[in-house]
Amino acid sequence: MRGETDTGTARLRCFECGCEYGYLGSKPHPGRCPSCDSRCVSPAGELVVVDVETWQNATGLSKIWVHTIDERDRRFRFEIAPAGREGKVVAVIVEGTALDPAIDPALRRLPAVVSEVVAHVGVSDLEARRTSPA
Repeated sequence: MRGETDTGTARLRCFECGCEYGYLGSKPHPGRCPSCDSRCVSPAGELVVVDVETWQNATGLSKIWVHTIDERDRRFRFEIAPAGREGKVVAVIVEGTALDPAIDPALRRLPAVVSEVVAHVGVSDLEARRTSPA
């Protein structure tokens, strides 16, 4: 969801208006789009996991929800649909706005802290790992 350039500038994206911009600073970026002022942008600083929910019905259909906050106290929720040891990122919710990873491939790359949680509950092969560069 966030990339670094070779100069250390963070490459950020607004998921509301599509604006791509850079941020260079010693603290996490402000957590707002400079173009439209939306808070629906890439995480500011490191994400911290605050809750993990898992659900499974009798037929084996299941979901994993990983709830996180960034260093600007913005909420991010990652929804993964596991099938055995494989899984697929089906939604990313930023500050209440649902984003579709099928439309935006960058959303299929989970932050490391979320990948670790998903691996801990038994999903070791995410679709994003097979289709997106690391």
